[in-house]
Amino acid sequence: MRAEMAEERAEELNNKVRVGAVIRARSITLQALNNRGKEVTRVKNATRLLVDFTLAANELAEPGNKAIYACVTSPEGYLIANNNASTFTFEGEQKVFSNVREVEYKGDDLPVHIFVDGSGFTAGTYHVEIYTDGKLIGEADVALR
Repeated sequence: MRAEMAEERAEELNNKVRVGAVIRARSITLQALNNRGKEVTRVKNATRLLVDFTLAANELAEPGNKAIYACVTSPEGYLIANNNASTFTFEGEQKVFSNVREVEYKGDDLPVHIFVDGSGFTAGTYHVEIYTDGKLIGEADVALR
């Protein structure tokens, strides 16, 4: 009986460490840029979007190279993706992403910038999701004019 309880307790702690080891994305912003990389006030004049966020410091997270995926959905509900529409695995299924960036994560706060090319951007609220290691690590709704 005691061994079973100890085993259950160990499994519980293991799960807490696994949950605690997930990297989180915070301070997610979205900017509209023109073809010269300058911020524009009207999203209809943009040729690309800049997704900015910080991977939060986490001592429990596994350091190393991480593929960070950004999925940006337009106000009309369409995922903004490049022509070859690449995918990654999320919860056992293939998910299309807007762009990906490889970063070296060392367990400290890490600012990340991901560019999303496109055209025909419209004013409204964009939904941004950030993924790594097969997990959703942050999301935000950002209004662009």
